[in-house]
Amino acid sequence: MKSFRRPFTLLLLALVGTSFSASTALAQNKKKKKKKNDDDDVVINPVEEFEEAGFRKVNLDINGDQKADVYNYYRTGEGDESRLLVRKEINLNFEGPVDVVQIWDNGEMLREEIDADFDGRIDWKDYYDGGERIRAEWDTNFDDVPDLIRYYEGGQLSRVEMDTTGDKEMDYWEYYQGGVMQRSGWDLNADGKIDKWGER
Repeated sequence: MKSFRRPFTLLLLALVGTSFSASTALAQNKKKKKKKNDDDDVVINPVEEFEEAGFRKVNLDINGDQKADVYNYYRTGEGDESRLLVRKEINLNFEGPVDVVQIWDNGEMLREEIDADFDGRIDWKDYYDGGERIRAEWDTNFDDVPDLIRYYEGGQLSRVEMDTTGDKEMDYWEYYQGGVMQRSGWDLNADGKIDKWGER
């Protein structure tokens, strides 16, 4: 079986992290300056905060190019409500549209969508429940339909489904216990059922 690995860009995502509170504090304390005309200094703030479409929006410039790279959307309201993240968008390669979109609810991430090859289309989706990933869907042939789905239980891989023929139907399955594969099966006649266990 082909080994699927997360691209190098996701390492950057890990560094960026799911919470930018520390980055925000640092950015607010370390403002950058840019020369204008002769001796006039213009202070460039890497953090922008405002209300937009019913949300409190906080934009962050993390690479110092005076363009927002991270967009955080918070609920508008009183007290703790105003600090609850609803959506986060991240531009990993600092070019074009955002590459990562995270959906949050009550302080927990529900879904993460990633454009791994920076072509403007989502290739990979992770779904979470109670802070744990429960499913990962990958579109490895870039046809906007997931052809590799991984299911997780208790933080460990439990099942894999794959479309190996490109007909948008799953025809290969792997079953795991304790994170170790126990058996695999193939659908040989495209009826959605396993016809043969083990190697095809």
